[in-house]
Amino acid sequence: MLVLSGQRTLRILKEQTDYEVGFVDEGMSIEQLMLADIPLDVDLDDWDSVVAHVEQLHATQPFDAVVTGVERLVPLAGRLRAKLGLATGITEEAALNCNDKAATHRLLAAAGVPVAVNRVVDTPALGVAAAEDIGLPVVVKPRSASSAAGLMYCETGAEVADAVTDILTDGWDSALIEEFLTGPEFGVFASRVNGRTTVLFIVDGEVGPPPKFVKLGGVFPSRLPADRLAEIELLSDKALTAVGLDNWVASLQFMLTADGFRAGEINPRVSGGQGVELIAAVSGYEPSIVAVDAALGRQPERSTPKAATGLYRSIVFDEGGSLDYRTEALQGIHGLEAHYPPLVELDVRPGEAVLPINHARGGAFGRIVLAGDDLEQLERDYERILAALGMTVRSEAEPEATVERKHTSCC
Repeated sequence: MLVLSGQRTLRILKEQTDYEVGFVDEGMSIEQLMLADIPLDVDLDDWDSVVAHVEQLHATQPFDAVVTGVERLVPLAGRLRAKLGLATGITEEAALNCNDKAATHRLLAAAGVPVAVNRVVDTPALGVAAAEDIGLPVVVKPRSASSAAGLMYCETGAEVADAVTDILTDGWDSALIEEFLTGPEFGVFASRVNGRTTVLFIVDGEVGPPPKFVKLGGVFPSRLPADRLAEIELLSDKALTAVGLDNWVASLQFMLTADGFRAGEINPRVSGGQGVELIAAVSGYEPSIVAVDAALGRQPERSTPKAATGLYRSIVFDEGGSLDYRTEALQGIHGLEAHYPPLVELDVRPGEAVLPINHARGGAFGRIVLAGDDLEQLERDYERILAALGMTVRSEAEPEATVERKHTSCC
């Protein structure tokens, strides 16, 4: 088994399987070198070099499949599948169809899967014209970025022009102008093996206000009625078929508008962030193992779930300033009802600055992840955790001067 970057996948494979694991990354840590059976430290931006090194290894130690949870490397996994002559795994074409959001929308629309009206533009002027054609307000984002990366809500032509300019200045060659849709969002994780799609779980998502639409959290399993769940499963199968994805996994996004479901992105990878551990506990599917099984052409296997319900909450702030909290709460909190241990993380130390949710470098500054018997129990535990942390923000004149990071959508 060959893994392209992604330490969690490497760790899960070594802990839960007997696979011999080749691991490709650059600047490997001691832990990665010790975990991997066949470590390969190579520049992941030089795909020709990666292919050459892997082909050399494959000649003496054949790999059965290539997997990755890193979105930009999924096309490389498809290229390696072809170069190594592997029978299963994603193709490079399918990976590119997913990563290019314009191509995704075009293929889904042709297959009868409803999507937002959109246009691809490569100049601010064309962006303004497209927005006026679609109808303001619109959403502007990089053509190949995933999740909320680089996304901007625009109410005027001037805002559209500025957003397109920012995207092009950041090195993207084009921007996507999309119809602004409203409604609850849902995240789907699915495996598709030999033409058969299995939806493994559906998450009810919660998204913050414009212009950044930060992911505030989620609840799973979904509380949608059975007929709506069946509709999402059907749309997921049609969508994955349309982009040509098979023997692989994908995270899909849907919005339930007044006119029905609209498909959003298809990210050909396991969902990122700390929520993946909770999803494994609640669904009974270990996403990294499911991804490996799919790449090998095997249907997913489910174990007994450890909890019935999961709750994910991003830690965000309405105002910027210096954050204070009780660090001892990160080590453990007494009096929680749920038996499954919570995950409580903050990305800043006491005294460091945080920024408002919609600041250019704001977003999520931590997360609280819970699993237990029911949602009411978890909501009570969530309030207990907030009380134990005792977070307060002291106003500062220029908190953004001390926060050196890009906007973070969720995790």
